Amino acid sequence: MPLRSGEAITNLTPITNLTPMSFGSKNGNDSANFSRWLTEVIWNGRVVLILMAELALVTLSLLVNLFFFAPTSRAFDTTGAMLVILPLALALRCTALRIFGICERSLRHAGIADAIAIAEAVGSSSLGLYLLYLVMKFRFGVFVPGSVFFGDAITLFLLLSAFHFGTRIYHFSAENSLKAATDSRRAVIIGAGDAGVSVLKELLDTPRSGVVPVALVDDDPAKRGTRICGVPVAGSLAALADVLYTFHASEVLICVPSATQVQRHRILAVCRQCGVPVRTLPCVADLLNHRASSRDLRAVSIEDALLREQFVPDYSLAKSLVDGKVVLVTGAGGSIGSELCKQLAAAGPARLVLVDKSENGLFYCHMGIEEAFPGLTTTPVLADVADQHQIQEAMVREQPDIVFHAAAFKHVGMMELHPDQAIRNNVLGTRNVLMASLEAGVSTFVNVSTDKAVNPRCFMGLSKKLTELLVKESAERYGVRYMNVRFGNVAGSTGSVLRIFSEQITKGKPLRVTDPHATRYFMSIPEAVNLILCAAALGRGGETFIFNMGNPVNIYELARTLSLFAGIVPGEELPIYFTGLKDGEKVAEELWEDWEVPQATENPQIFRLKGSNPLSIDIFAAIQRFQEFLAAHDQGGLIEYVNELVPSFHLQRSGISDQADTWTQEHFARMSA
Repeated sequence: MPLRSGEAITNLTPITNLTPMSFGSKNGNDSANFSRWLTEVIWNGRVVLILMAELALVTLSLLVNLFFFAPTSRAFDTTGAMLVILPLALALRCTALRIFGICERSLRHAGIADAIAIAEAVGSSSLGLYLLYLVMKFRFGVFVPGSVFFGDAITLFLLLSAFHFGTRIYHFSAENSLKAATDSRRAVIIGAGDAGVSVLKELLDTPRSGVVPVALVDDDPAKRGTRICGVPVAGSLAALADVLYTFHASEVLICVPSATQVQRHRILAVCRQCGVPVRTLPCVADLLNHRASSRDLRAVSIEDALLREQFVPDYSLAKSLVDGKVVLVTGAGGSIGSELCKQLAAAGPARLVLVDKSENGLFYCHMGIEEAFPGLTTTPVLADVADQHQIQEAMVREQPDIVFHAAAFKHVGMMELHPDQAIRNNVLGTRNVLMASLEAGVSTFVNVSTDKAVNPRCFMGLSKKLTELLVKESAERYGVRYMNVRFGNVAGSTGSVLRIFSEQITKGKPLRVTDPHATRYFMSIPEAVNLILCAAALGRGGETFIFNMGNPVNIYELARTLSLFAGIVPGEELPIYFTGLKDGEKVAEELWEDWEVPQATENPQIFRLKGSNPLSIDIFAAIQRFQEFLAAHDQGGLIEYVNELVPSFHLQRSGISDQADTWTQEHFARMSA
């Protein structure tokens, strides 16, 4: 019947009261009730059987002790005492077993709590039985030696413990036999603390885990030489290789969630030298709400796999740079751009403007900033840097004081297929943002570049080299505080070799390495972004800053390390193939040109490049020609003009010059000097 206006809806059945059988069946409730009744009957039947078995042990214990202590006293009537004491013992023991829930406890998972409960039940019922005996002794003259009660309590405790723990011991033995019969991996656990012991116990109790813990290592001298759950603490971390050899172990489990970054890197360095698969527990912060478990074991993070020295960020310079300013970030939805937005938001700008042409990237970046910094005004701008009108309109509307230009096409292989888009997006896009910044009166402009701009062999690297020239020329021509920052790869960024390796390992696919001698520079995204902000605070205009990237990392060794740190043996469980260098790729990257000289700054991680570029290019005229070729859709003419504009680029790609592949340690030595 339809409801009238203002009529309340009543007598509706709550959804939570419906059972699975109540939909489409009139007998749904009856079926559910029967199911619950049957479950209760089975459970109660199990409890009754266990209680009967326990009472049988009560009878056995009392009879054994009555007959055992009978010869010690001539006045002791064993049969009479049994007829008097046994009913009382059964009644008291049964009550205690029910009160303490002994008969309801799982036999397979018996533990310390069960042993304590058995002791409490036996102790309390034995005390009650002895007190009743004293009453009967004085009232009716019944005599039973006191040793009977004492011996009965000990015997009954042992019998009940054997009954409850026997099932667990049986299953434990069967599980160990099953592990020995299967191809379970023998593992050494690093860390004999609470987390390591928790994982050890779970692995011992889980036969299908495929892992058999055979030893522990710990740097605590008090623990070495002891055994935990039957597993020896065989040595310190320094002796890990010997422990692995002695116990024929093929895997390492790192269970030290409280380790600092320095300690964690030391552990990982030792594990990498041993060349065995490694898995680790997360840090303490990720384990706050639960105990450590073998289910928490996971692959080592990409950042930890690099084993870079601990980085201490400096937020004071960033705060002094953006405090009270309107800051605009292009490419805000990307790896670098999104982290820039986070650190800028933490520094306290007056307003943060997020620019990106990717709707999804912009949406998630904006949502993340709003959730983390609800008091900060953020403005998302969906715009393409290659669209000059859109960028000019955004600059006029938002009136930023500082611009971080991180928007760029960065994938080398993709830009080799679309060189016109590398020029359009990276070069013309930078021109659009830079000129709009000049017109809007932007005081500080930071262009994010890459080490592929040094002696470029790919179109992506060439496009970034041209953006550096554009920013430097603009700063000198207009006397503005516009600058470049240049650095290598960042760990975990979209499309980086580290993420590709990680995804291939997760899917169980072979790892593909271009060249066994290929090397690259790496640092974490938060570290790179913090240095970008510091460089922006240091810059005065026209500079190109580079970061201390540390030593270059061999890509083949990195692939092996990531495989090992994911718990997989490289070459055996996961093959590694060499594919050869693709178009535009180099064996090694450089951080500066031969004519550039790095000079130290106030920040030991940042260097300012000095020197005069021997390549004389009218960058503004060149960009105008680029625009003409792009407007005419003349990609062939564009490439021919680029080769004429930058002859060294053409030579690099033609193979006439192999200067880019003659990298030595000279760069790092000069940086460290």
